[in-house]
Amino acid sequence: MHTPTAAGPIPARLINPLSGTDRAQEIMRMAFRDSPRPPSAGTRNSQAKLTERKVHAIRRAADLGASLSALAEAFGISERACRHIAQRTSWAHLPEEGPAR
Repeated sequence: MHTPTAAGPIPARLINPLSGTDRAQEIMRMAFRDSPRPPSAGTRNSQAKLTERKVHAIRRAADLGASLSALAEAFGISERACRHIAQRTSWAHLPEEGPAR
């Protein structure tokens, strides 16, 4: 680990005017500032197993009390992925209401 010596001033680029917590929050904000969602979110991801209609179906069924393990098996995804969909932490870019029928 390098420790600065009294030989010279600390370069301005190494001085952080924000506290540790403020700097961490600023870094997190920067990630979401330019685009509202990642370019590979949802069906834009080539590895996606679900469509938006299936995600809305999972959410509706989970809200009505369906078992997450049964939903996961029915849709071919893990129970953990199903739980995140039901809690709206994944596929969060989708609007709350389902697609028009």
